[in-house]
This record gives sequence, structure tokens and C-alpha cells, in this order.
Amino acid sequence: MSVSEDDRLEPFTVLPIFPTLIWATQVRPEARERINGAFMTAINGARAKQPELKPTGKWQTDQRLHTLPELAEFRDLVVGSARQILDSHHIRFQEIKVTGCWANVGFQGSRHRPHAHPNNYFSGVYYVSAPRGGNTINFFDPRPQAAVMVPPVEQMSPMVAQSMTLDVHPGSLILFPSWLYHGVDVNRSSEERISVAINLMFDPYVEDMSTPLWEGNLKVSPE
Repeated sequence: MSVSEDDRLEPFTVLPIFPTLIWATQVRPEARERINGAFMTAINGARAKQPELKPTGKWQTDQRLHTLPELAEFRDLVVGSARQILDSHHIRFQEIKVTGCWANVGFQGSRHRPHAHPNNYFSGVYYVSAPRGGNTINFFDPRPQAAVMVPPVEQMSPMVAQSMTLDVHPGSLILFPSWLYHGVDVNRSSEERISVAINLMFDPYVEDMSTPLWEGNLKVSPE
């Protein structure tokens, strides 16, 4: 008999405190075609200028794709999504801006080991191409001590898993806290996997958000 069925107890209230949230969506087809076309134009243009690069391993562009005029729609889409998330959580901020944006072109056999994106609040990934065999991303439990006790389970769920794998498709957009470790499995497809990484941070941060969130009662400095 489970504890919740004990007639000496009222039903348990489950409190999902300190959650780790990931926000996943799909860019609609019409916008996806425009955005993917802009990314492919930028990537292929850079590829043509560097014919010495061989199609092996993983290529990464520079981190300033968000400054390209042809990618303004993508930048605005991501920034708008981040604003919606912050507003829904009642977080006070003036602005949030992209601090870095780059494309990853992963050939067969490439992978990306678990990592985080320091010095940012949100990070995200958008998929231009996600061939079968290279269409997953993994997120890892940020509580290392949780692995001290790992009992067997009959059915895996986010409440007990140490990692979660998400299936992705062309047009998938995922946002998550920048401190959350994530990684990408080996691309087992013969096609290129093309993803776009993006970081976002509050602006201004030092002037508006990094000061203490409390006031002392012994006034020393002038108002």
C-alpha cells in the first residue's frame, strides 16, 4: 500500500520547488524557410571563401551571426521569446540582448561533449538541419549529489532521470538557463547536422541588476 493511500493521512501535496526549466518550440514553416535560407546563405558564403576546410569533424562559425542584417529576424525572434519567458516569471529587467550567436556544422561522427555557457542568463539552440541519426540533444541533472542514490524505476520520467534527451527537427528552437549542462550525441547520419547556438544576457547588468537586492538600515553613503 502506498503512503498516499493510508487512511490516516490526507493526500500528499507535491511541491515542485527549484525546478529546472527548458523551453522548446517549433518555428512555423513560412518563417523557418526564411530563417534557414538566411543561415545557409551565410554558411555557404563563408564556406566558399575557405576552400581549404575539409568536410570532417565539426565546423563552427564566428560568434557574431546576430550582427548580420539578413539574420535580424532570427535575432528578434529569440530575443522576443526570452522577453516572454522573463515576463511570465515576473522578472524585472530593462532589456535582454544577444551576446553571441554561431553556427555548428557537424559532419558524420561529430559530437559535442557536455558543457555550459558561462556569463550569460539564457542560452539556446536552433536547428537548421537535423537528419535522422543526428537529431537529439541531451540535458543533464544540475545536481551532482542526486546521483548518490539511484534506485531502479519502472518508468523513466523527468522527476527521476539524470539526463533527458529531446528529439529535434529543422526549425526546433530550445531555450534554457546558460548554466545547464547539455551535449549532443554522435551524428550517425551521413548528412550535415546544422545547429545555431545563441547566448543572451541582461542589459544593462552592472548598473541595473548586479547591485544587492536589499538595503541596510545604517546609512553611510549619500543618497
